[in-house]
Amino acid sequence: MLPLLDPQVRLVLLNHVAARLAGARPGDLRAAGIENEQLARLRELSALDLHRLAAMRDVRISVAFDTGRLEAGLRAVALIGEAKALEAYFISHGASWQMMRTLFKVRRKATLKRRRECGAWRASGRFVLPDAATRERIFRAWVAIEDPSPRVRYYRLHRAFPHVAIAALEAVVREWEAEE
Repeated sequence: MLPLLDPQVRLVLLNHVAARLAGARPGDLRAAGIENEQLARLRELSALDLHRLAAMRDVRISVAFDTGRLEAGLRAVALIGEAKALEAYFISHGASWQMMRTLFKVRRKATLKRRRECGAWRASGRFVLPDAATRERIFRAWVAIEDPSPRVRYYRLHRAFPHVAIAALEAVVREWEAEE
């Protein structure tokens, strides 16, 4: 258990516990380390007395973590961070707004705004595709990427062809897949 020493944090926590556990079952109270009578007395304290109680170092208040759920939460935060970084990568490297909508659920206006903000402006309309030999190399690289996630596949494809905008890579892939 991690002891809480900051009086302000302790005050907020005591306030929270008094309000949260008001209708709790006796088993829940015991699991939290509080008896029914203690909770009743805690709820009766004035703000000043609650502040005094929070300042007492002898009253031990600690935090415990559910390590399994904490680990799951940490993984979720990491995945969100990776997705946001990948989203920013796609915008800054010329992904179309249609691709952003499909892969990241980002609306057209948001894509255009973020593109302007990061200086990745591009002219509207159709862009010039690479020459036929490069298009063939792009498609062979696309087929060789075995990851099932389109996000990851387009990221890896762009890393292999960094001089080609992601929107152009997408057009090449769609063109080749339409022919097959």
